[in-house]
Amino acid sequence: MNASPHSLNQPLPPEVAAGESAFLRFYQTYTVFSWPWAWRRTVLFGAFGLLAGISFGATHGLFVRDAAEGIEVSIVCTLANLVLIGAGPLLAAFFRHRGWPRRVEQAAIVTALVMGLGLGVLADDRAMRFHDSLMAAHGYTAPDTPTVPAHTDAHMMVRKLLDLSRDLLFLLVIGGGFALPAYFSERRRWAEYSRRADTELRLTVLQAQVEPHFLFNTLASVRSLVTTDPARAAQTIDALSRHLRATLPKFRAETGIASSTLAEQFAICASYLELMQLRLGGRLRVDIDLPTAIRDAPFPPLLLISLVENAIKHGVEPKPGAAHVTLRARALDPASLEVVVEDDGAGFSLGMGEGTGLANVRAQLLTRFGAGASFELTGRATGGVAARIVVPRGVRS
Repeated sequence: MNASPHSLNQPLPPEVAAGESAFLRFYQTYTVFSWPWAWRRTVLFGAFGLLAGISFGATHGLFVRDAAEGIEVSIVCTLANLVLIGAGPLLAAFFRHRGWPRRVEQAAIVTALVMGLGLGVLADDRAMRFHDSLMAAHGYTAPDTPTVPAHTDAHMMVRKLLDLSRDLLFLLVIGGGFALPAYFSERRRWAEYSRRADTELRLTVLQAQVEPHFLFNTLASVRSLVTTDPARAAQTIDALSRHLRATLPKFRAETGIASSTLAEQFAICASYLELMQLRLGGRLRVDIDLPTAIRDAPFPPLLLISLVENAIKHGVEPKPGAAHVTLRARALDPASLEVVVEDDGAGFSLGMGEGTGLANVRAQLLTRFGAGASFELTGRATGGVAARIVVPRGVRS
């Protein structure tokens, strides 16, 4: 059976919805050839068919000076237009809701549209014959058909082919044929939508792990200060409150996976490092370098704070005396950005690089960019560790 991933009677997600024209959202928010799609489309295009039928009937009535006859022509022409507009799509919707196997359904829908076009052409022909008969009753007849030359030249053949192509294109647009590409691409759009949804879910889980990891570590540090230096503990709590007020709105976007810029992520790291300078009693020195030209470049949220936190935890805290952390970014070329977090702390230790923070960094980069991004964690010749991220430039995170 052809099990749809979505109820045919419910609106589609915007990423999946498609149709003949992007601006006609009245019916295109529903699955192509579903009942809601078909009747809404018929109502929308039928309004134009109604207007055309009334206009044609009105001109007829004025020409022959008979209002009743004009109304009769309006009704007949409007019905013919509605058959041309709605017969194929409505018949296709009937087949789509049968739940047939995919190939059978596809063949049935194409057949329905062809049948709808045939019925529409037949209805239009009957309407024109009806109109011509009324005109003949008033003494007006169509001009004689010009005699076709015995030898039709190439120009006439090309003209007839162009006229035929124009008529077929018009019939396809009016009769629903232009919805076929959207119908046949529906599974691909659903697959892409599902992949994006899975990616967003994975990123949400990863970021949910990062936030409590950062908070728990910071609160544990505050707890130790409460007994050793209550005044500095109070200052640290105030600094933490300011940091959270600045950063939590960026952590919690409407989708749960906020897009962000380098400037926003550097600001989060700067407030965190200010908090750490206060907690460490002034033995931490910080340098931050973010060129103006790349401040607004897209960059994944919560990656840098994990690297900076890692530098503090594994580099600065275990090292006796003063320590130095550097955070810098640059454009490697027009297509990529490099961000580096360096410390001159204790250097590599057993198990470094296997924690939750760095695991999340790797997972987020892989989920967002695949092989298009890289992450390196290396020891520095002068001591400490350098963490380096390279991501595609201009890719909205």
